[in-house]
Amino acid sequence: MAANSVKQMSLEVITKMRRIREAAATLDIPQAIIMTKPDLACPLVHDDLRKIYTSKKIKEKMEVCKNLVGVPMNHIFPVKNYHEEIDTDDDMDALILKALDQIVNIAYDALKNKAPNSHDESV
Repeated sequence: MAANSVKQMSLEVITKMRRIREAAATLDIPQAIIMTKPDLACPLVHDDLRKIYTSKKIKEKMEVCKNLVGVPMNHIFPVKNYHEEIDTDDDMDALILKALDQIVNIAYDALKNKAPNSHDESV
C-alpha cells in the first residue's frame, strides 16, 4: 500500500482488502501490510529515511491504513523500494530487512501457536 495515496484509495479496493483480511483472520492467517513510498508522503523522510519511525506524517498514514483495512499498527511496515537508485542504500536495506524479519516472526508465532505441541522448537 502506497503511503502517499492511502487516503485516495477507492472504496472498492478498501472493501476488497478488508474482506481478504477478514477471511485470512478466520483461517488464523496473520496479516501484515508493507507500506511503500514513505518518501513521497513525508518530506522529512524524503530527506532522511532514518526518520521514518519518528515522522508524524508516516504515523498518521499508518493509522489511516489501520483504520481502513483493520491491520494492527505493529503489523504495518513502512519501507522504501528501490526504484531509480543505481547503488544500494543501507537505510533502505535496513527497513526492508526489518520488515521481512518482523513478518517472518509474525508467521513463526502463528505457526507455533497452531502446532499441537506449541513447546516444540522444531516448527
